[in-house]
Amino acid sequence: MINFISGKVLLKEDNYVLVERGGIGFKVFLDERTLEKIKKGEKINLFCYFCIRNEHPELYGFLEREKLKVFKMLEKIPGVGPQIAIKIASKGSLDELLKAIKEKNFSYFQEIKGLGKKKIQKIILEISGDLEKTQIKIQKEDKTLKGLISLGFSQREAKEALLQVPSDIKEPEERIKKALKILGRG
Repeated sequence: MINFISGKVLLKEDNYVLVERGGIGFKVFLDERTLEKIKKGEKINLFCYFCIRNEHPELYGFLEREKLKVFKMLEKIPGVGPQIAIKIASKGSLDELLKAIKEKNFSYFQEIKGLGKKKIQKIILEISGDLEKTQIKIQKEDKTLKGLISLGFSQREAKEALLQVPSDIKEPEERIKKALKILGRG
């Protein structure tokens, strides 16, 4: 499946972009905040989620891997489709979402179209534990990314190398060592 795409933005519409990679155009749905940051003609890197919705394949994209992880958690909840999941995942930072869930802050979610009180309750109940685990994993990944950047690699190089590190390697120090080997400096 398609998990990451890097390419040139050929077209920008209300809720998606068309990204050209290797002569193929990929339609990738994005949230409003991400769309505001992207300009037609620029090169972008997107973490992606591929799903089949109403018998049609769709790609959903995110600039940050943490947003993709939150999206995947939300999308699994019955009654929360990818359109609502992308809006929730992109509403704020992971910390803001976690705080809203811990405090059962319904107003945080209420401005999102398609979410009623019962669905918000279900979301809060379903993902509260998973979200905390994800936050811990992301903090470790940030430490790993910062470590590689401090060694002189660009953020893009570091992220691409970390994507290639096997997921069974958990400790930041070991992930850095493996990424350095991938980058050819180990």
